[in-house]
Amino acid sequence: MFTRILDVLEKILRVLASCFFAVMVFSISYQIVLRYAFAEANAWSEELARYSFVWLVMLAGSVGTRRARHMNIDFFLNKLPYPLKFAVEMAMRALALLFFVILGYKGADLSQMTMLQNSTGLEIPMGYVYVAIPVGAASMILFTLEDTWNIFWNLLRKSPQRQEVADGA
Repeated sequence: MFTRILDVLEKILRVLASCFFAVMVFSISYQIVLRYAFAEANAWSEELARYSFVWLVMLAGSVGTRRARHMNIDFFLNKLPYPLKFAVEMAMRALALLFFVILGYKGADLSQMTMLQNSTGLEIPMGYVYVAIPVGAASMILFTLEDTWNIFWNLLRKSPQRQEVADGA
C-alpha cells in the first residue's frame, strides 16, 4: 500500500518537474527572442526561469532519490563482507535521512521568513519559491524510508548467505 502511494507521488513529482522544465525553457526562449530580436528585456522571464529551476531541482532530486540515481561510489563498499556492507549502507541512509530532515526544517524556516518578501519581477512572495526545499526534502525522506524498509524486508526474507550468493560474492 505504501509503495503504491509513493508510486503515485513519484508520478506527480515527475509531471510537475516536467512542467517546471517546460516553463523554464519557454521563459528563457522568450527572453532570448525578446532581447535579440526586439532589443528589449523584461525581469519576470529571467526570474520565472530561475524559480522554475529551483523547483525542478528539488522535485527531480526526489525522483532521483527514489530511483537511486544519485552519484554513488560503491567500489569499496562492494569489496566488504556482507554484514559490514549492510552496516555501511544503513549508516549512509541514516546520514541521508538526517540531512533531509535538517534540509526540510531549515527550508521551512526560510520559506516562512521570506513569505512577506516579494520578488522584483514577478512580485510573488519569495516563500513560494523556497517552499520547494521542504517539499523536496519531505519526498526524499519518504523515498529513503521506503528504500530502507525494502532493504530490511529483503534481509528478513533472505539469509546473509543467500544474499552474498545473489550479490555475486
